[in-house]
Amino acid sequence: MADQIKRTIILMRHAKSSWSYPHLRDFDRPLNQRGKNDAPRMGAWLKGLGIKPKRIVSSPAARAKATIQKVLDAMGLPEDLVEWDENLYFTGAKSYVDAIRKTDDQLESVMTVGHNPMTDEAISLLSKTPVHKNIVTATIACLEVNLSSWKDLEYGTCEIKWITSPKEI
Repeated sequence: MADQIKRTIILMRHAKSSWSYPHLRDFDRPLNQRGKNDAPRMGAWLKGLGIKPKRIVSSPAARAKATIQKVLDAMGLPEDLVEWDENLYFTGAKSYVDAIRKTDDQLESVMTVGHNPMTDEAISLLSKTPVHKNIVTATIACLEVNLSSWKDLEYGTCEIKWITSPKEI
């Protein structure tokens, strides 16, 4: 059995979206101005912490795409780190965990960008302890777990290091 190593999971809810375009499908809703401001702030904050995810899995919905693009720009990271996964768009929290489990074992960190309630539920599924925080738009959670393989990720095994919203930075 391979040695276990500390692995980091970053889960982000997309930034605030606009409801100003009633003709658009939910999937196509863009960010509003607050979302356009919050996403790069959160990216700059992650960069300041020295966090550089090695793999990013994002919902392809317009608001999630715009969020991660602004985060990447603020972090100085390339967009080719992102895999677009339709399962992260309203298919349930298990899809987030499944996406994380597909991470290459050579990588020590993975990030997801998605929607609520799935982001909130994924944090709760993975965490050892109950989550007592509202996951507002652009909130980012950092979880850590010791694993030899991402495939071994189980519910209730991760330690929440922090959960931070734009208002807290």
